Amino acid sequence: MDSRKSLNIKYMASQIFYFGAFAAMMGYASVYLLYKGFSNSTIGIILSLCSILAVFMQPALASFADNHKNIEIRKIINTIVAIAIILSVALLVIPTNQTLIFILIVAIFSLETTIMPLINTLAFIFEKYGIQINFGIARGLGSVAYALTSMALGYIVEWFSPDLLPICYVVFNALLFIVVHLFVLPKNAQIVDADEESETEAEVQENVSLLKFASKYKKFIVFLLGFVLVYFAHTIINNFFIQIITNVGGNSSDMGNAVFLAAMLELPTMAYFTKLSQKVNCGTLIKASIVLFLAKHAITYLATNMVMIYIAQVLQMGAYALFIPASVYYVNCKVDNKDIVKGQSFVTTSMTMSGVFANIIGGILLDAVGVSEVLLIGVILSLIGAVIVLFTVEKV
Repeated sequence: MDSRKSLNIKYMASQIFYFGAFAAMMGYASVYLLYKGFSNSTIGIILSLCSILAVFMQPALASFADNHKNIEIRKIINTIVAIAIILSVALLVIPTNQTLIFILIVAIFSLETTIMPLINTLAFIFEKYGIQINFGIARGLGSVAYALTSMALGYIVEWFSPDLLPICYVVFNALLFIVVHLFVLPKNAQIVDADEESETEAEVQENVSLLKFASKYKKFIVFLLGFVLVYFAHTIINNFFIQIITNVGGNSSDMGNAVFLAAMLELPTMAYFTKLSQKVNCGTLIKASIVLFLAKHAITYLATNMVMIYIAQVLQMGAYALFIPASVYYVNCKVDNKDIVKGQSFVTTSMTMSGVFANIIGGILLDAVGVSEVLLIGVILSLIGAVIVLFTVEKV
């Protein structure tokens, strides 16, 4: 098999297994934790702790990767995945102890979230060898994996028990470990751009700290702050989806179907993104995605039945599905090569920062005031964030 084709297949597999695990974890976190006797407020605290840890771990890990070019990114990923597998096995065998469950879930979910920017960076590490990985198609297949896993788990949980969820953590992460281990440069690969190779050592020395990065790319940071506000409602909808579905008369299988619909519709957008980005400026695509995020959040707030929930989920194909590849390409264009991993990490960190606020505030407010009021707050913050993004995103 052609080495280029082989690497693309392996990268697609890494996205598939990563998002299969992510669906089982974050997509069904509330389902699993409610089953284990946790309240909405406690679930919010657990998920916010995962986000807080990831906020600190992602930039630190990115800085480590940028400053230690001699250590392969795939080895860093697999070290973290191996730890997550061990902890997931522990979650399976421990007795029903809420304190231990609390600690293990926080650790597993934090580790899984932390490696997302490194998984994204894998798509671009072989560019200097003339090997292009189709990130859009691979990420789209990741969404398909998320969709199929979510739908299947919706019925499995309904028919059997949420106790099966940690098994999914183990299986998907084990498959991810194997495929990332096999994601290696062909033996006959040669550097296409000799100048880039000669500059590698200098780039490591010049690599900026996290604070200097923020100072160097001020407008980029403000754009991410706006996105944090938009992503607040998105996080609440995702992590407390079962509560939203129940509020309009649905159940866990309805939730699985709704997630399946949204995630499946991400594939066409992501698969076509490379061609789309050649016709439409990447900055414009980000602005369009933010407007559709706002529309999706508003419709979810107004929903009174599953039909309206499904309509809101359809907008995922122009919101999240468009933003993710657009933001990855935006970073590659706006950030210097030596800061690429940090740039990707800052995007993911902005998502996890939203998680910090959305999970802890959302969980408390769900118990205190109800679903509709929480969704209204999300819509208001989305509107403010959208205005910030529209004024700070630049053409590339």
